[in-house]
Amino acid sequence: MQPIYQNKSVKSFIKNIENQGFRFYCVSCKKERRQAPPAKVGSPQFFAHILITTAFFTLLAYPWMHFKGFVAFLIPVGLFFEAMYRLKMRAAMVCPDCSFDPILYLVDRDKAVAQVEETWRKKFQEKGFPYPERRKSKATARRSLDFKMTSGVNQGHGNQ
Repeated sequence: MQPIYQNKSVKSFIKNIENQGFRFYCVSCKKERRQAPPAKVGSPQFFAHILITTAFFTLLAYPWMHFKGFVAFLIPVGLFFEAMYRLKMRAAMVCPDCSFDPILYLVDRDKAVAQVEETWRKKFQEKGFPYPERRKSKATARRSLDFKMTSGVNQGHGNQ
């Protein structure tokens, strides 16, 4: 029996998803979002961009560094291109309608909620409507997300 990732239909399905990009719904405003397929970081085009840029900077610094400049510029230019790719993908994740940032939500929930609330407050203010306050407190919302203790150790919270 062959592994599932070697199945031809699964490979073609994954290839189709990679070429189409991502379609998903924003968890805050419930609107459909589409994100273009990201540039392939390991593709020949990516490496060609790095080599051309490195060659350009090597030619600029040739009187001082000669061909050692190629090696000296190769890694920093590659790191720069990788960082730019990650920053573009990070910026593309933010919803343009409600400013919900899923990565910020994973890192700091309170900041993400405040950012979305501020965006909605501005939208309500522009339309001339009062912003509706939330009914649930933060403690109630957090309590509903808490999981039961699964360590098996009695914490003294029940009848004994």
